[in-house]
Amino acid sequence: MKKLVLLLLGAARRLVQFEILLLTLVYLYFVLTDQVPLSAFLLIALIWLARKWTTGAFTRRTPLDAPIVFILLWLFVSLAVSINWFTSLPKVYGVLLGAAFYFALVNQIRTRADLARAAFWLVIVCTGIAAAGLIGTDWAQSRIAGAAFIYDHLPRFIQGIPRSIAGGFARNGVGGTLALTIPLLAALLASPKSKVQSPESQVQSPKSTSDMWANAFFPLVVGAFALSIATLALTQSRGGILGTLIGIAGVALWREKKFAWLLGAAIFALIILIALGYGNAPADSFLRIDAANGTLASRMEVWQRGWMMVQDFPITGIGIGTYNQIAHLLYPFFIAAPDEIVPHAHNQFLQVAVDMGAPGLIAYVALLSGYLFMCWRGYVRTKDTLIRALCVGLFCGMLAHHVFGLTDAFILGTKPGIVMWIYFGFAGAIYLLTKGHKENANGKTTYGNG
Repeated sequence: MKKLVLLLLGAARRLVQFEILLLTLVYLYFVLTDQVPLSAFLLIALIWLARKWTTGAFTRRTPLDAPIVFILLWLFVSLAVSINWFTSLPKVYGVLLGAAFYFALVNQIRTRADLARAAFWLVIVCTGIAAAGLIGTDWAQSRIAGAAFIYDHLPRFIQGIPRSIAGGFARNGVGGTLALTIPLLAALLASPKSKVQSPESQVQSPKSTSDMWANAFFPLVVGAFALSIATLALTQSRGGILGTLIGIAGVALWREKKFAWLLGAAIFALIILIALGYGNAPADSFLRIDAANGTLASRMEVWQRGWMMVQDFPITGIGIGTYNQIAHLLYPFFIAAPDEIVPHAHNQFLQVAVDMGAPGLIAYVALLSGYLFMCWRGYVRTKDTLIRALCVGLFCGMLAHHVFGLTDAFILGTKPGIVMWIYFGFAGAIYLLTKGHKENANGKTTYGNG
């Protein structure tokens, strides 16, 4: 009997150990099919029970627990009022899997070495996103500037994505995702090379595999950054490019405070242009995100319809992911054609309120507020350059994404939105890791398990 218990305990530990890998496989299946089988949710529940048995707790506590739990519960209220479960269910699946990734990262990253390995994994994810965007984007859809000699020669290996207009990724979705990842990569590059190249510098094994792995970190970041910039440029996503520039500006301010003068001058010049009546042209150019004929008027019409939905459904929202159906049914457009697909309200915060009502928006703001708090606390608690670079990158990446979200949106549960949940997980893990750190007289820091 004792041997059986030990055998089961070992299996439970293995299950918990491979949680992120198993979640990744489930998520890839979800991306390709729009479905998450019941067996996958049972597997996630089994992992949580195994973690309770092996660690004594279902999960470690973080400041994001309450808003996440509320969003998960309110999600089913939103689903209940939805007129189209076929449209809404994939978004629900996306949020549930995103939350699962969050808690998996918080529980897996317990030491400085764990964080170093996770940072390496995160850079690989960023590389994969840029590569997938390069070979899977619908480049022919709504290009703004012509560069046929480039687009016509780009390979297209990813097709058949559910709900895609032409079977691939939407270029604005790719741009918004890269707005999350590029500032993080920039922060890792801006951090002192000696520290970033050796994220496991506390491991005392000069010729070990860990050192060889660590030495590959900086070149990998360089490659990921270059590939991401190239893919972002090809998307021609104005919101993504603007958000990325602001995110990189935040990283630059972190490394060199003198950039504040340049940034201040640019903002002052923009204010002068608007005061002199030259603001409409830049606004029209910026808002021409989805198509060459997009205008400020068309974008304002989309926002107006979203605001009307919030006024009419302030508590429950209209049902997650149903903006297009509800808008054409109850709030017909004048500029957009009756058969034109308008997938969302083109503003991140407005879209959350449209989908889940005011309670959902409050929980989302609380989620972001807790995230920013954890990034800040993680930064000020330590002088570790890798951790500080991650905190700055996580903050600037989320800032860039929400600048993109001023005129575009990721519906909660959308497939690229998993990156946002991964960022939440890293921030939570860093918050707990630095909470238990100690620094000795020689300046060497040791980290507890939070």
